Amino acid sequence: MASLVLTIKTNKDVSLFKQASQDQENLNRIINLISGVAIGAQSATVDIQSSSVDPARATGTVTLASCATDTVTIGKTVFTGTSTPTTALHFETDGSDTADAAALAAAINAHTDTSKIVTATSALGVVTITANQAGLIGNHIALAETGNTITISASFLAGGTGGSSNAQVSITR
Repeated sequence: MASLVLTIKTNKDVSLFKQASQDQENLNRIINLISGVAIGAQSATVDIQSSSVDPARATGTVTLASCATDTVTIGKTVFTGTSTPTTALHFETDGSDTADAAALAAAINAHTDTSKIVTATSALGVVTITANQAGLIGNHIALAETGNTITISASFLAGGTGGSSNAQVSITR
């Protein structure tokens, strides 16, 4: 199945387009905005991207081996292992590698900002981090570690595919 991605840049209040439990109304608002742009009655930029493949989400892994006070950085958010977590940026490292990985995944998923861009799962001492947004954009999420007991798959999430890195059609009014 092919994919089509629309990016609309507008001065309108975007919360109007994502009202909970109003899917049909939200879609109608978007259609009206695009129609208004097409005839010059609304001011906005509409970028259209297409691809013959569905976008895939970028991923990366963090492997923990007897983790103590090492850190993992996702984007610019630093998570620190500790035996006594006291903030949202700490994850507990008193248990097995599997328990430590589960604690790190939970901290990532509970963090106010990081959870908006990635989701984390864990199994057997390995945390898999997946970009929430499918496509090439996820390949730009940085991943880093400090210490000797954590290993990351790469400096950035990888494998995000689909869509286009550049808009194929751009309409500005």
